[in-house]
Amino acid sequence: MAENRSKWIRTEKRFPLPDYARHALKRLDEAGHVAYIVGGSVRDFLLGREYKDHDIATSAEPDELCRLFPDSVTVGRAFGVIKVPLGIAGEAEFLEIATFRKDSDYKDGRHPSKVQFCGPAEDAARRDFTINAFYYDPKTQRILDSVGGMADLRAGIIRAIGEPEKRFREDALRLLRAVRFSAALGFRIDENTAKAISAGARLVSRVSAERIRDELTLMLTGRAPAGACEDLMSLGLMAQVIPETVAMKGIKQSSLYHPEGDVWRHTVKVVDCLAAQNTARSMELSWAALLHDVGKPVAYSRNVGKNFNGHEKDGMKLAGQIADRLRMSREQSTVIAGLVGNHLKFKDVFNMREATLSRFVMQDGFDMLLALHRADAAASDGNMVYHEFCAGRFCEMGTRPSAAEKLVTGEDLLQLGFSPGPVFTDILKWVEDMMLEGKLKTKDQALEQVVKNFVK
Repeated sequence: MAENRSKWIRTEKRFPLPDYARHALKRLDEAGHVAYIVGGSVRDFLLGREYKDHDIATSAEPDELCRLFPDSVTVGRAFGVIKVPLGIAGEAEFLEIATFRKDSDYKDGRHPSKVQFCGPAEDAARRDFTINAFYYDPKTQRILDSVGGMADLRAGIIRAIGEPEKRFREDALRLLRAVRFSAALGFRIDENTAKAISAGARLVSRVSAERIRDELTLMLTGRAPAGACEDLMSLGLMAQVIPETVAMKGIKQSSLYHPEGDVWRHTVKVVDCLAAQNTARSMELSWAALLHDVGKPVAYSRNVGKNFNGHEKDGMKLAGQIADRLRMSREQSTVIAGLVGNHLKFKDVFNMREATLSRFVMQDGFDMLLALHRADAAASDGNMVYHEFCAGRFCEMGTRPSAAEKLVTGEDLLQLGFSPGPVFTDILKWVEDMMLEGKLKTKDQALEQVVKNFVK
């Protein structure tokens, strides 16, 4: 059992709470219950970081909570948790209010088999990490620290509460959350906690694909995705959640083009460069950075270690499989796989016909592909020639018609006397090429040239 180190710490400034949180606290107080703001928002307040969602922990038991908040969602009532709908634009959808509780064994790796309602010190002992177990009392402007979280916050440490092995057996998602908090806050993981993560890495297989996906996405789109990837690999978690990436380690690359090292070292550097160049990154682009060279080990083996020819196609297939396995949407999976499959095409841009280049630059999502290439080049030999050329063309194309704009349609060809068949495709492709090359600009010009070149 964790040592009880409960102490109240007075804050120098008041925690500014949104109206919905203050009103809920007031209602609980007027009903004679103790109620505190708990968890991550208190931690971020102490760190001077932006905070969004607020949770409340209280002495009020579930029946009383349902009486006080009759519109609440009570799916978690058996565990002493309700969710109060807010209906406030721009805010969190729900305010979570939970009764102070002590949990018994977690038989499903996520939920306790039963709970016992108690006080805040016991409630803190069941939480994941010391820096997430602060309780803020707005009435006295004090914070209750029962598990030594303040010392860890000042020292920059992620430490599991009590016995790390037990905390991770209760909910294996905490294995990934430790890495996410470490990367997001720039904190180091406590030695005993890190050992428990490595020893229990296989437990993460109990976690649903959706929960794993969401944690990894938060890491990849967060402030230090490269550090998160390194920790996931060194702690044995990457082998459990994305085993395809482990094969990247030790796959050597040409020192001329890749002075940074093997495929995994390059991948981590790409993830880092992307984060440095694009603070606001979509989840698709962030995942593509991690997976852009996931096909290299396959190609390396197929080509007997001579080269990586075809790795973009191998990677496209693997990226799609990984996205599907992690229950990403069909659209997300398609975008990620497409970025991986197209990331090598930049090397051919100086040899492309004008129409081919135009199609390449004007494709949907080219801005993401361009950002991925820039990070890929920065993490390799630093050659930005292809990026600068394509970025310039991308800007120019903003004033040019796209391939989606048809000067001539199949109906137009029927009216000209053509019969449906392969010739339709040939003519339409020719017209589109001429349009993209700037040689045809109006429908009349296009029809005139079709008659001139294809009517016998």
